[in-house]
Amino acid sequence: EESPLGFTLIAEPMAEAVNLPGLTSDVSDIILLTSVPFNIDLPEDISFLKMQIKGIDFEGFDLNGGRQSLKGDIVEINTEDIAEAGHVSLPVSGMDRFLEDSPFIQSKALEIVKLSREILGGEKDSLAAARKLWLWVYTNIEKKPSITLPSAVDVLKIRQGDCNEHTALYTALARAAGLPARISTGLVYRDGYFYYHAWPEVFTGQWIDIDPTLGQFPADATHLRLVRGDMDKQLILLRAINNIALIGIEYK
Repeated sequence: EESPLGFTLIAEPMAEAVNLPGLTSDVSDIILLTSVPFNIDLPEDISFLKMQIKGIDFEGFDLNGGRQSLKGDIVEINTEDIAEAGHVSLPVSGMDRFLEDSPFIQSKALEIVKLSREILGGEKDSLAAARKLWLWVYTNIEKKPSITLPSAVDVLKIRQGDCNEHTALYTALARAAGLPARISTGLVYRDGYFYYHAWPEVFTGQWIDIDPTLGQFPADATHLRLVRGDMDKQLILLRAINNIALIGIEYK
């Protein structure tokens, strides 16, 4: 997939992904030129990854916190244990910052609120609600490259897009239900490389990284968060593109 900052492919081998119908050579070039080679051939769905980050000044990036810890230039990522995830009742109180409506995440738009209610069907358990919304976005939004900066309402109309579209819509639907959500942007591993990618974090009693583009709940440990925040925060990624290097140390 491709976005204004060169976001990730869907989960397919590179040889197939760059030959998707409608994918131009220019888009393929952007994907390849912004990818980050990796020294370890990782299997799918790993739960732990330890690696060294080189080539960038860490100031301004959100590399430490939640399931991701940074010590010096070494980052460790641990996938959340859903069996031990927290449960709270919707709507969640005291987290207004992560329930806000914004120009791209229109959680108060009538069509977003209506769809969120339809999907949840009265569900009040935060973890169950998070999973229902994730499954709906994963199964109902067509995986297709995009060159626009999406808003949730626009995504709902066209029902297609890349990781940005999936993430914007999920975040809006969650917030509309009183389920705190925020956007993570960074890199994800596929077939020997890390590619730029975006995915949501949702608060169910604890923060959980999920991926409605790749169909992962929770997102696997190859998701390296660089920044948190709505679409406007993604501009900081320009500092990482073609500069960041990753060296794998350990995984399981």
